[in-house]
Amino acid sequence: MNTDHDTKLTTAPTDTQPVKIMLVDDKEENLVSLESLLFEEGDNITYLFANSGEEALKMALQEELALILLDVQMPGMNGYEVARYLRDISKTRDVPIIFVTAIHQQDVHVIEGFEAGAVDFLFKPLHPAITKAKVAAFVRFYLQKKELERANKRAQEINRELEERVKARTAELTRVNKDLDNFVYTASHDLKAPINNIEGLAVALKEVLDSPEPDHDELNIIMAMIQDAISRFKLTLMDLTEVAKLQHQDETASESVRFEELIDDITLNIQDLILKYDATIDTDFSEAPEIVFSRKNLRSIIYNLVSNAIKYSSPGRKPEIEVSTYSEGTFTVLRVKDNGLGLKKEDRDKVFGMFKRLHAHVEGTGVGLAIVKRIVENCDGKIEFDSELGKGSEFRIFLRGA
Repeated sequence: MNTDHDTKLTTAPTDTQPVKIMLVDDKEENLVSLESLLFEEGDNITYLFANSGEEALKMALQEELALILLDVQMPGMNGYEVARYLRDISKTRDVPIIFVTAIHQQDVHVIEGFEAGAVDFLFKPLHPAITKAKVAAFVRFYLQKKELERANKRAQEINRELEERVKARTAELTRVNKDLDNFVYTASHDLKAPINNIEGLAVALKEVLDSPEPDHDELNIIMAMIQDAISRFKLTLMDLTEVAKLQHQDETASESVRFEELIDDITLNIQDLILKYDATIDTDFSEAPEIVFSRKNLRSIIYNLVSNAIKYSSPGRKPEIEVSTYSEGTFTVLRVKDNGLGLKKEDRDKVFGMFKRLHAHVEGTGVGLAIVKRIVENCDGKIEFDSELGKGSEFRIFLRGA
């Protein structure tokens, strides 16, 4: 019975690189005959020929081999010597070697072969079915090994991704916990103060109303003070709500936004503030006139920076604010510079803290720059900040467009 095709050498259909098997024999006709015996159409196996032990060693160092079929009797370096050299080299020590020999099957030769590093023997004349079956087994083993390596590599990649996610999540939780601490601080101070103020004013109002002849002017003053305290209370609550939204909001839709249009809208919105301080705002968006970004978030950034620049102006000079943009690498940089109060060196690290007010005489809750920082960080951007006490400050917001 013809058994030449009983065992077919096949590789996994997903493999794009061919499996490489090196055939080593000093006789070219033996190499051709062995390849002809093993070859199957579509088996995705490449057979490499080496005509000497020296050539086999050189080729083994250059190629990734699944298997070596090595003739024992060769002039110069015989098969046993080649196998020993291969076992001493880290790149080739795990490549399986099958000795092909015409030496009569004796224990002494088999033992020497296994000691040299062989995993099996094929004795000439070769039996086609046995030869194919043995080679096919090692090819399957090689493919399973490669699949395991790919699986391990993917597992390592997944582990790295998980570690990065855990690290990012831990950092986010740390920020949230810090914000929570700030919230508790604010609730006990920033919210407590207007509540106590309202409570005191309510007592004063009752005393005036309980008097035989209430003073209407005094009533109006107290009511105005109560209204002012309520307004401050509501403003703080609104800022807290805005921070909470930034912590939990999904990624907002991006669109093409022109800086000129946005600054026009903002200056119109803060016109009363501009008139109150007699501020001037100079703009230059020629280098980077637009960006693909969340319009709402970009408006919040510019609004907070510009309004702060006006409010924290120096009493001794007219506020002058410069707003410009330029490109730097993959970033669009928004630059806001003022000639205001500036900050002491030791206060610079506190600028972006929630509810930090470094100039107590200026109205506000101290949330604006914390909101700016959160928006920028959420969008994989960064902030650079320079300030000099008595001379002014400059903010550079590095934004990544969509």
